[in-house]
Parts: sequence; C-alpha cells; structure tokens
Amino acid sequence: MNAIQSSAMEFLGMLSEWAKNALTGAINFLTSIPTIGVYLVVTLLSLYFMCVDKVYMIDQLEHHMPETWVKRIGVHLKDLVKSLGGYLKAEVTLVFISFVITLIGLYIFHFVGLNVPYPLLMAFIIGFVDLLPIFGSGTVMIPWAILSACTGDFTLAIAILVLWAVISIVRQLLEPRIVSGNIGIHPIFTLIAMYTGFKFIGVLGMIIGPIILIILKNIFATFIDKGVFKSIFER
Repeated sequence: MNAIQSSAMEFLGMLSEWAKNALTGAINFLTSIPTIGVYLVVTLLSLYFMCVDKVYMIDQLEHHMPETWVKRIGVHLKDLVKSLGGYLKAEVTLVFISFVITLIGLYIFHFVGLNVPYPLLMAFIIGFVDLLPIFGSGTVMIPWAILSACTGDFTLAIAILVLWAVISIVRQLLEPRIVSGNIGIHPIFTLIAMYTGFKFIGVLGMIIGPIILIILKNIFATFIDKGVFKSIFER
C-alpha cells in the first residue's frame, strides 16, 4: 500500500507539473499574440512593397553596387531560395509520412476494438499539429494517452504511446536523409545542424539549424567550392 501510494503521489506530481508547464506555455503564447501580430503585419507589408517595387529596388542595387557584387548576390539569392524551397518540401514529405503511419496505426486500433471512433479525423489533427514548427505529434498523442490512462483504458494509452514512438523513430531516421537530399547537403552535416540547433534552443532548433546551415552554405559557397583552407592560405 505504501508503494502504491508513493507511486500514485509521484504520478500526480508529474501530472500537475506537466499541466503547470502547459498552462504557463499557453499563457505565454497568448500574451505574445500582439507581438506576433505586429511582426506578421510588418513582414506582409515588407513583402508587398518588395514585390511591387522589385524592379526599382534591383535598379538601385545595380546603380550603387559593383556589377560583380550584384551578380554574386543574385546567384546566392537564387541558390538560397532553391535550397529553402527544397527544405520546405522535405518537411512536408516528413509530415505526410507521419500522417500515413498515424492513419494506418489508428485504423488498426479501431478494427481491433480500441476506443478510436474517428481515425481519419484524428490522423488529420495529428498531422496538422506535426506540421507546426514548435509542436509535434506528441503534443496531441501524449495528452491523449494520459487521458486514456486516467479513464482506465490502459490498453489504448499504451497503444498510442507505442504508435507515437514508432512515428518519432521513423521521423528521426528519415529526416536527415530526406532533408539533405532536398537541400544538397550531406546527411551527416544536416544531422549535426539539427543536433546543434536542438542543444541551443530545443525542438525548434531542429528546424532552424538546417535553415542556418543553408544560409551559411550559400554565403560561403566560394570558399566551400574551392576549399576552405585553400581559400584562406593561398591569398
């Protein structure tokens, strides 16, 4: 009885701590909505003016900067846009793979008699949350498993956790290869960028890390193509 009470108290403590952190995160997000709105409006207006006055801005750039600089900037911008587009394509591919795995798993749970009434709808919700930068499939699946355990449906809770583990493992195995194939960088460097970003700023860093790597690759493309040490010591 003492062991059961101790375990129950520990579980309730972990649950309350998780709920506290989730509530704090939700409050921080809600309070940051005005700032996000300002950033969004400024970004959209900037993009609008850039698109409308693109010819004028290019003319001014060519007028005030050396011709060789303009050509290099143009080449770098094209490569950067292409690489970022490939990165977004890779992320969409990963989300689609996660969605398919989730859909298959939930339908299997549904057919064996577990309490999953709307597999397709739940797979869409999990896939949509997984597409968001900060969140992931665990944002939906872990609370779902906890609620199922609290209501006494331990079989469904374990099944959801196993499915989430499968999705996470498959995503971690495929992400470096798929991302590297779309942005033209070797998987080992993509993996290093993802791990470095994760160590600095958490889960969001796994998305920002490869983007920073793409930008650095395009900025220092000349050094990389010629050889970093050759470019430095042969001057």
